[in-house]
Amino acid sequence: GDSGAEASALSGDVPPLPELLLAEPTVTEREIDASDRFVILACDGVWDVISDKQACDYVRQALSEEGGSAQSAVRKLVGEAYAAGSLDNISAIVAVINNFLG
Repeated sequence: GDSGAEASALSGDVPPLPELLLAEPTVTEREIDASDRFVILACDGVWDVISDKQACDYVRQALSEEGGSAQSAVRKLVGEAYAAGSLDNISAIVAVINNFLG
């Protein structure tokens, strides 16, 4: 027969799930200028193991290499987060903006 949990789930009497996702981002706001080269948007899987400065250094390094692009920069960033032992979701976006500023 059905276990108690299966019977409970089938009857629609499902206990609430624990809150697994907190929607409280850390946000830094400042005006951009012509010296800014990129923007990094990443989840805590990156920020738990990599500092802001390290992330900027990794992205800057990848962009300065021959053929460097936003794609190679984000690959470098998430690779470094993985290598640093992140056990969380590792998602990031690098947007190169210096081409759009005067």
